[in-house]
Amino acid sequence: MEPTPYGPIPIRHSFLHEKGIFKFSWLSGALIFLALSGLAIWLAPFSVATQVSVLVHAALGIIILVPLTLWQASHWLATRKVRRSFRKFCAYTGFWTMAVTTVSGVVLTWQAAFSLFTSHFWDRVHLWSGIAALPFLAYHVYPHAKKQNANGVSPASGQPALNGQAGWVQPYFRPGRRHMWAMAGVTVAALALIVGGLTLAYTAYAPNFSHYALPAGYKLPYGKDPFAPSMAMTSTGGPVAPQLLADSKSCGASGCHTEIYEQWRSSPHRWSSEDKFFQAVQAALIHAEGAPATRYCAGCHDPVSLLSGYKNASTSIEAPGYKEGSSCVACHSMQRVDVQGNGNYVWAPPKPYLFEYRHAGRATVLTHFLIRAYPRQHDADYNLALVRQPVSCASCHKQFINKQINHVGFVQLQNQYDEWRLGKWNANPNPADRLRCQQCHMWLTQAPSVALADPYDLKDGHGLEMRNHWFAAANQVMPAMLHVYGWRAQTRRVIQWLKGEKYVPEIAKIWPKGPVIPLRIIAPASLRPGEPADVRVVLTNNKAGHGFATGPLDLIRAWVEVEVRDSQGRVIFHSGELTAQNHVEPGTLVLRAIGVNPEGQPVVRHHLWHYVGTISRRAIFPGYSDMYEYKFTVPRHVQGPLTVTASLRYRKANQYFMNFVFPHQFIKAPVTTMSRGTAEIALLTGAATSSASALAAPGAAASRAVSRPRGDRR
Repeated sequence: MEPTPYGPIPIRHSFLHEKGIFKFSWLSGALIFLALSGLAIWLAPFSVATQVSVLVHAALGIIILVPLTLWQASHWLATRKVRRSFRKFCAYTGFWTMAVTTVSGVVLTWQAAFSLFTSHFWDRVHLWSGIAALPFLAYHVYPHAKKQNANGVSPASGQPALNGQAGWVQPYFRPGRRHMWAMAGVTVAALALIVGGLTLAYTAYAPNFSHYALPAGYKLPYGKDPFAPSMAMTSTGGPVAPQLLADSKSCGASGCHTEIYEQWRSSPHRWSSEDKFFQAVQAALIHAEGAPATRYCAGCHDPVSLLSGYKNASTSIEAPGYKEGSSCVACHSMQRVDVQGNGNYVWAPPKPYLFEYRHAGRATVLTHFLIRAYPRQHDADYNLALVRQPVSCASCHKQFINKQINHVGFVQLQNQYDEWRLGKWNANPNPADRLRCQQCHMWLTQAPSVALADPYDLKDGHGLEMRNHWFAAANQVMPAMLHVYGWRAQTRRVIQWLKGEKYVPEIAKIWPKGPVIPLRIIAPASLRPGEPADVRVVLTNNKAGHGFATGPLDLIRAWVEVEVRDSQGRVIFHSGELTAQNHVEPGTLVLRAIGVNPEGQPVVRHHLWHYVGTISRRAIFPGYSDMYEYKFTVPRHVQGPLTVTASLRYRKANQYFMNFVFPHQFIKAPVTTMSRGTAEIALLTGAATSSASALAAPGAAASRAVSRPRGDRR
């Protein structure tokens, strides 16, 4: 029996006593280490040592779970009848708060090992209950104070007081207790040495990216900026290792962002570097201006290659990240963007977790555990606050040419961001009727299961709902051309998007139904044979958040095809037909831009380094309409009624550019009919009184189309 001021206390379970298997000093040392390492994880900056502390902290907590539970139970059984005091109150308070800490720690460890994320609630409970337990437990285990007798000698220890005076009070440290705390200190020191040893061992083993430098002979024809003429920049001002930019596959590992990664694999962001159009233009730019000039394009199309210093002597198809284009990390690690465009952003390399870039098989389990158990750095490196805003799109979806490229001066090119910013979907006086880029192009979708849901969305309470990463827009040719992952489904999504057939519940209340660019025909109710006809087609940009058409308007072809037939099916008028060479026939009304080179010749192959100005640009601003007028003469001897059919046709690249990209192959870009309308004109009997165009026949000069645009706001 162990004597105390309150009487004898039964010896605790033999394997938990100081002389037993699990020495109480070891258990106390483990608890002290858990408290200290927990505070270090909370307060210390992200580092290898902190991550090792997380692993040791979690492992040690699981190891002592059973001994600690048994010791607490036996200690309570042995001391429960001790008289009430403030010390006993502290004991009970410390016990229950430590019990909460223990339970929450087990929950967090389980979530980090087997769930998609750790609960913020349980994390706060674990932290603050642990902090709350410390003062109560410290007071409880601190030795009782002993009072000296009249001779200045302690009755318990028999030692004289330091000041030799009676009534002096001092803590009483029994030899056994002093030994116990000394052993507890040794336990803490041993565990700290384990953390230090593991930290040193990993540091010697892990790859070091801090000394990554530009390759020898890297050319700087545009000044000291290593990425010029692109406006992209890293937070360090220098290059970063490609491993930090690429390896998007790791983001889609099981239990991480699996479904989003699968969607991204089909997206134009994934193949922005591999894009055959981009590669053809880039090769021509190298031939004309040298390889460093391709850095101008790479900030958006090929950021992995650019920021790792591979844009120096080739098209970089051998560079890491060529098959990733705008990788997951390239977008999600942007720290700042500028609406000037041309890839004007600042990119910061994420700080690696243990084993993150080693692909060390089973060791990646530790990586995933750490990201979930200690997500602070992961959340900071991949901050979603920026990418959820339209401004994050501006750095790449806004483009200009300057003197560095065309040797003349500034020319504004595609500018989807400002078209949206100034258009009705952003400038609407009613905030409830505004739309962001992400709401349309990243419409909400459902993950197939909880296991494939996105951890961030689950953590934010969105359940299976998440923003899609297909980025289906207007390129219906490249997925099939490259045979990218899921190309058939991606092509269907793009065509569905172009036709306005995609229903988006999130914005259905304000987003119009039907085609993106609905088409309306204005035609006379009736005509007579030989009479001149005036038919008008009105296009309205009803749903696009930016102008239509948009993007590289020297490549894109969007045109109106009009056909008039009589009741026998004979064509009496046609505009917008494709020729045998797959060009849009002359005289067709086309939505496009015509840029010119210094000699005043049209730029038709997207040779932007020749671009010095734009002589024509026809596109429809959001919420506006454009009207086209077609004049022809009704031939004699036709049978009514006449049927007018108008179609808005779209293809990603004109045939001039296709012939440049694929010489001697005659590959055609697919054409999508975005909208269509019909009208019927009654044909009255009897010839027209005017004979000015009575003899006109289909295809005659009098049957060509005339266009008159109208800025009609709708």
